[in-house]
Amino acid sequence: MSNQAPFTGQEIEIYFQQLNKDAEAYGYHLNPDIDFTKELVLGLLENSKRYGYPNCPCRLASGNSTEDRSIICPCDYRDADLMDYGTCF
Repeated sequence: MSNQAPFTGQEIEIYFQQLNKDAEAYGYHLNPDIDFTKELVLGLLENSKRYGYPNCPCRLASGNSTEDRSIICPCDYRDADLMDYGTCF
């Protein structure tokens, strides 16, 4: 069993920067708590590796992209969560 982390800090940073760029382009902002946000980015990377698509780390995936379409980031619950809570997870 390897002790190597599944993703490097550089890989997380690159994906974080891409997500931030995409969010800003559509008028959204990532959580300013960088450490927290990068943990979520890691979850998206892990889910992409596990399932082949970046399902939201706060939702349980079935492993079927058609069934999970509503929870692929940015998920269908994002705007409702923003309205109700001022943030999505």
